[in-house]
Amino acid sequence: MTLHNKNGQTLEVELRPYRPGDAPQIIACIRDAYGDTYVKPCLYTEEGIRRHEAEGTLCFSVAEVPGGIVAGITAYALSDHFPGMSEVACQIIRREYNGYGLALPLALHTMKRAEKLPLNAQYARALGCHLISQKTLDGMGFTACGFLLNVFNKDLFKHRFENGDYVKIPQSLAVKRQNKTGVGAVWLPDRLVPAAEAMYRKMGLVWTRRESASSLSGPDRWNQELDEQHASLSLRAETCGAAFETNLTAIVKERLAACGERVNQTVNLFLNLSRPGSGTAYEIARRLGFFFTGFLPCGPDGEYMILHHPLKTPVRLDGVPYIPEYAPFMNEIRRCVNT
Repeated sequence: MTLHNKNGQTLEVELRPYRPGDAPQIIACIRDAYGDTYVKPCLYTEEGIRRHEAEGTLCFSVAEVPGGIVAGITAYALSDHFPGMSEVACQIIRREYNGYGLALPLALHTMKRAEKLPLNAQYARALGCHLISQKTLDGMGFTACGFLLNVFNKDLFKHRFENGDYVKIPQSLAVKRQNKTGVGAVWLPDRLVPAAEAMYRKMGLVWTRRESASSLSGPDRWNQELDEQHASLSLRAETCGAAFETNLTAIVKERLAACGERVNQTVNLFLNLSRPGSGTAYEIARRLGFFFTGFLPCGPDGEYMILHHPLKTPVRLDGVPYIPEYAPFMNEIRRCVNT
């Protein structure tokens, strides 16, 4: 394909899947944009790239220009943390090839590959400091679903955009429905119904709101991913049982204790709303210091609410840019933070 920049210069590009031998060029592309600070350290080694490709957890599309140079990369990522969904991830363009509009066709190439998989949905996380990514995703049919606050340590994450006035960099979240056609029952608090209705309407999904059970019973089931480098814990509460409050309290205390060494510890909690006790679990989480920041819809095992606990890390909202579709989520976050 032929691309043009605003000065009329042309760039011949081949968009294709990863091939054996691409790893050195992929590493060079990452270093050009991020130096040594990219959030996936394994991608700085050829063995790490080849392993992800072989396992099918990270599948690259590359943009090759004359001379065999990889001008940009994007990948679809599969994770055990959210099975049945793929993430449009690792979109990186070499600096000298910015301005040709390469990001969009490269992302579409990756998405088309993921569309061949039996997945519920695709999702993407845009850095909170990069408004153009939100606009691009919206134009590609993704739906704004909220924010992940305080994710990356600003001092450890260097790239070509300004990091913004954050202690830790946030992300905006967007989801595009793929094979999932029905949501079913969702146990959701009254205050969050308007945001959910607008989101599901745009995604073309029918859902039914239910009142939460007044108490929790049965076992808890959790999934945890801790990013030690960025002091960020991601929790997925698949089922919230009788020990939910005890277990969540223990997790918060453990992370607070870790603040003695790393003051920027944070937690993002994904709460399964397709379980009858999820409304009660939400109120428990609020009492423990969590607050709503968005949704992750279309999971294979349910619909998820996102809650954030900043622990001792300041929440900076004034510098977070967002398109109008994210306004309902930001308004709710501001209401929670200011009360």
